[in-house]
Amino acid sequence: GLKENIKILIIDENKKDAEKLSDHLISNGYPQPIIATNELEFDAICTKDEGFDVIISEQKIGNLNSLQILNISRQKCGNIIFILVSDDISDEFGLELIKEGIDIYFLKKRLYKLTPVIEKLYDGRHIQEKLHELEILNKKLEDAYTEIELKNKSMIQDISFAQRIQLLTLPKMDLLLKNFDEAFIIYKPKNIVSGDFYWFKSVNGNGKFLAAIGDSTGHGVSGALLAMIGYNLLNEIVGDDDYLTNPTDILFELDNSICKLLKQNEVSTIGYQDGIDMSFVTIDKNNKKIYFSGCRRPLLYLVKKENKIIVYKGDPYLVGGVNERITKTFKTQEIDYESGDIIYMLTDGLTDQFGGEHDKKLMKSGFIKILSEIQHLNLSYQSQLLEQKLLRWQGNNEQTDDILVVGIKLNDYR
Repeated sequence: GLKENIKILIIDENKKDAEKLSDHLISNGYPQPIIATNELEFDAICTKDEGFDVIISEQKIGNLNSLQILNISRQKCGNIIFILVSDDISDEFGLELIKEGIDIYFLKKRLYKLTPVIEKLYDGRHIQEKLHELEILNKKLEDAYTEIELKNKSMIQDISFAQRIQLLTLPKMDLLLKNFDEAFIIYKPKNIVSGDFYWFKSVNGNGKFLAAIGDSTGHGVSGALLAMIGYNLLNEIVGDDDYLTNPTDILFELDNSICKLLKQNEVSTIGYQDGIDMSFVTIDKNNKKIYFSGCRRPLLYLVKKENKIIVYKGDPYLVGGVNERITKTFKTQEIDYESGDIIYMLTDGLTDQFGGEHDKKLMKSGFIKILSEIQHLNLSYQSQLLEQKLLRWQGNNEQTDDILVVGIKLNDYR
């Protein structure tokens, strides 16, 4: 029980009184108290043993009065319970002593009341100490929370600045609208910056337009860095060379460049293991043809006349990344188009989004169903409705991944 753990020191010049008190405590279930009958003993005991819970002291011992004993005890033993016992003590003086820090005072003739009081005081002190410990812990947690908040704020500012750089780097919507009557881009990063990116290039003079969407492994900062690498490498590879327009050739070059840059072609594969899912199209307006190559990303193609969506699948590998024992071929599929047909390129963030009544993924079939319902509308309206329907689908779920959808209505070269 509680009593057996309470360590008590009795200070009394009257040895008989001290022993009588000791016997009384033992008979009430307390452990054998230690007794000091003079200043020297008191000093020696306190120096040797600081682990007391309770000190029961007379008003005087040698040249020390009760308040001096209290001060020495607290100094050496910490926050002990200090009980004053005496043959004679006035209530006025007793109350003043309590104000100065003793816990309670007793007359020796009333010691029968002492034992339950010790337990109560010990219990109360124990609770106080626990509360104090909790206060200290709470303060530490508050300080840690403040520090984390400041670091978080600083980190978000840094990433928001990176987001501005990323948005300024990606091509403007104007480039699409200069080449096509209708188009849209839905671009929703999961965590401020995005591992998804889009890339466009208009090849002057031959009516060709190149468009790509990429989805780097991961999202957030690591995904965004890989996305920017992919974006810049595409600019380097295609550059001002108007002859390099075949998706197979461009993706082959891009794959080599990423593997080389991230040291993925070394035998030990010490490099970064990840790569980019990609959908790449070259639109040849002169001949009304689309050349499509996909890496784990499809092309959705709406045949306007038949009001039907055809899914062209990509190859099952990443651009870049370590793909052991796989020879990548990057097949290009040739598609004839009519003016008014629409292509949709998308990363998997949209189809992987959890939501709906049963909290399932939207899936490609769900996305195609939405497209079928809104395909009679202008693409800028389609984009608004897609975003709205996606929000409704998502409900209270958090965004699963970065989201990117590009829609382009095809037309003749003019």
